[in-house]
Amino acid sequence: MYGTPDYKVFQFDELHNHPLEKRSDLKKTRQMSYSEKEYIVRASTSKIGPTMAHKLRASLRGGYEFVKAKVVDYKNLRRDINRVIGYKDAQMIVKTMNDRQAYYPNYSFEFNCQDDVLDCMFWADEMEKAYYANLVMLSRLMRLSEQTSKYRMVFVPFTTINHHKKSVTVGSGLLSNESIESYSWLLKEFLKTHGKEPTLVLTDQDAAIKQPVETVKWGLLMKEFNLEDTRWFKDMFTIRDSWIPGYFNDIPMCGLMKTTSRSESMNSFFNTYSENRNLLLSFMLNYDTAIQKQRNTQGDLDKASKKASYKMQTPQEIELQSSKMVGKFTLCNTTVKLILKMNLRLK
Repeated sequence: MYGTPDYKVFQFDELHNHPLEKRSDLKKTRQMSYSEKEYIVRASTSKIGPTMAHKLRASLRGGYEFVKAKVVDYKNLRRDINRVIGYKDAQMIVKTMNDRQAYYPNYSFEFNCQDDVLDCMFWADEMEKAYYANLVMLSRLMRLSEQTSKYRMVFVPFTTINHHKKSVTVGSGLLSNESIESYSWLLKEFLKTHGKEPTLVLTDQDAAIKQPVETVKWGLLMKEFNLEDTRWFKDMFTIRDSWIPGYFNDIPMCGLMKTTSRSESMNSFFNTYSENRNLLLSFMLNYDTAIQKQRNTQGDLDKASKKASYKMQTPQEIELQSSKMVGKFTLCNTTVKLILKMNLRLK
């Protein structure tokens, strides 16, 4: 009625010109259970988006009619989660890493801020430290590569080669920019965490990486022997390209083969589990999944190596002992050659 909030019905027609909405299509009946929400979040850690997650859910349940929630509901959940995290993303990732450090005594985490904004961070857990301590002297190799993450941050995994000739991660970092200062900070935190520097460092051709690696390693050498103020050593560092290579003739270079393909392989491996538009917290969940996969593969190779039989190349006992130490699959050719030389000398 005009001028009032009331209505007066003059005629009621029970017929409809459109069908009533199905009960299964009502938003109330499409509400997801906690387990289904957990499934969507866990699927995202393996780079499975809402659409694919819904498709897999329907396949596992035996058809789409057995999945009450629609694809749009899956997408809305991901949107709502990202909205809740929002601007608190950096604070949440720092808190998560600090909690890990408090819960796991041998977990290392360091971060640096510029004007109250997260600038760079580095982390390594107990297993990664053990890999570095045990493998750095076997492979004498550490790789440093990069790829882009959310907020245009650069993901920097530190990688070495294990006794199966597979790449394993021994620490990781995130940088807000690729400046020399950022890489210098990251390398110093890496060395502080592991306690010793690698014998050899390989990087790509990025000058922002190359200069900090050279400066930090040389600076450690000068500090160790108290030579910071010696001019002769500073001059030698300037012409290092002409004399340093001669001191690496005795280092086994088997791990340096196909370095570009190894770098691309690691980047591809992490890209399988993560995507550029991820939030930092989501990126860390993806990273954890990737590391779990890497270590599971490592465990499978260790089990297979223990069950396999190694074909002896020489009758020497040292070869048998070496095969038990470094793995039956990957006894270094240098060891075999050394044994053969020793055998010839004895004869």
